[in-house]
Amino acid sequence: MKRGSIKQEQRKYYLLQTLQWIIFSLLIVGAFVTATAGSFLKPMLLLPLALCISSHTGEIQATAVGMICGLLMDIACGKLLGYNAVWMVVSCVAVSLLYTYMLRQKLLNIVILTAVCVLVQGYLDYLFYYAIWGYEDVLQIYTGTILPSGIMTLASVFLLYKPLKLIAEKCGTHRVHELEKTIISAYRD
Repeated sequence: MKRGSIKQEQRKYYLLQTLQWIIFSLLIVGAFVTATAGSFLKPMLLLPLALCISSHTGEIQATAVGMICGLLMDIACGKLLGYNAVWMVVSCVAVSLLYTYMLRQKLLNIVILTAVCVLVQGYLDYLFYYAIWGYEDVLQIYTGTILPSGIMTLASVFLLYKPLKLIAEKCGTHRVHELEKTIISAYRD
């Protein structure tokens, strides 16, 4: 293989990666705009978006996506700055590691992971912002606001997963599991 051909392949790879992150960034901005538009009940699109992106990236990129989406969630929800960011970083890195070492790119996997993250995030919101202070009728807040928003957030995974998977595949992001690498190298030796 010629040296010029290798450089051209590298340029093409970096161009596709740049294009992928530009698209991901635009989707994150769109999800933030959706989260801040109006005061009606809506899904928090930043959470499933961050988890879907993290399922196709490495741990460092997942950390950055989790931090950015978490901070945007804090701003959109009027929460203490960093409250959701910490949870999102932990969630995104965990999802990235799970996809690196254990899981395949299947819709069911990301739905289960998103459901767990939505339930934990909703429960933490309920606990730290309402239940701990002893307000009256706090169960109505959980059943009337937090739970329906969580269900809509979980349902949005079905809309986000396929396009994000397609973008990642077209831009050359192919994850090889660590177990596959070990098995293949052991088989070759």
